[in-house]
Amino acid sequence: MSHLSLHHITKAWGEKIALDDISFDAAEGSFVALLGPSGCGKSTLLRTIAGLETADRGTIHFKHADITDLPPSQRKLSMVFQSYALFPHLNVRENLLFGLKARGEDKLHFAARLAEVSKLMELDKLLERLPSQLSGGQQQRVALGRAVIANNTLCLMDEPLSNLDAKLRQSMRREIRALQKKLGLTMLYVTHDQTEAMSMADSIILLNDGHIEQHGTPDDLYNNPASIFAAQFIGAPPMNILPLQRKDAQHYLSHLTAPVVEYRDTTLSLGLRAEDIQLIALEHAALTARVISSEYMGSDTLLVCELAGMPEPLTVKVPGMQHIADGSEVGLQWSAARQYLFFSDSGKRCVAAEQHMFVSQKKYAV
Repeated sequence: MSHLSLHHITKAWGEKIALDDISFDAAEGSFVALLGPSGCGKSTLLRTIAGLETADRGTIHFKHADITDLPPSQRKLSMVFQSYALFPHLNVRENLLFGLKARGEDKLHFAARLAEVSKLMELDKLLERLPSQLSGGQQQRVALGRAVIANNTLCLMDEPLSNLDAKLRQSMRREIRALQKKLGLTMLYVTHDQTEAMSMADSIILLNDGHIEQHGTPDDLYNNPASIFAAQFIGAPPMNILPLQRKDAQHYLSHLTAPVVEYRDTTLSLGLRAEDIQLIALEHAALTARVISSEYMGSDTLLVCELAGMPEPLTVKVPGMQHIADGSEVGLQWSAARQYLFFSDSGKRCVAAEQHMFVSQKKYAV
């Protein structure tokens, strides 16, 4: 059942539309990531849900009540900011209790709730310390603890790990996800980091220039991208997008004599993930490319290749360390089942054309 529901939320800053007709539901106890590049509207959306910004149009329902016009203090939700927003002159104990005191809650419950939350967040031995005496991870735990101690069922998080180093971010991701599951919180989590979104969220809302580009599970966004934008934002390295040459209704890749697909008059582009492309011996290859450069990543090697007639290079991910000299010719092949087609003009996925692809009975497209 929907715990939080947004209907046609629109917000503009002058002529700039920050939120363009945003609608979605978040189920109770779910972890929803708001993902997208800088300036796409994700923080504005979170602040609008919190009541820190006012929508120009649309409604917000929380626990089946309309909270669109309520002030932040009456929305009964918690928010964790990117900067932690801790009071530097207050110790951990007072920072944790600040919200309870500000709302005038019953002081009789303070000690029990403080003891429970400080133990849960592993802060029970740090209660007398000031924020300046804490590490970045400990400061983040205080910010999380302040959200948890309020006993609200909805928690909004605005890029809470962006100030931490890579190793600490990884451990904090696990801690936040475990905490969310243990407490049954409904969590909206803003991030520009696809790894955070993919590893933590039950569902991802991918935002692009103020509108929802795609909303689905991490698996759905990776394996069934709705557009070139989604295909290249999800996955590392980004999906290769190769423009096809159209002759009448047939669409060809590079110098290949067999068409990729036959489809009505429109211009199409072929999408291929780097990990789905395989290297094969030149004598067996219908398609070859010239290696421009290689990057050893530890578990795999990224080859940047030049394909005849293609304006952009093609990236191929191969397992382990591969010593291939720059300028070498390599043979390429990929599974027919791992091809994607997009309209070149709009960037939207063309599923109908994919159903017409010339796969015959062949396992490999080339």
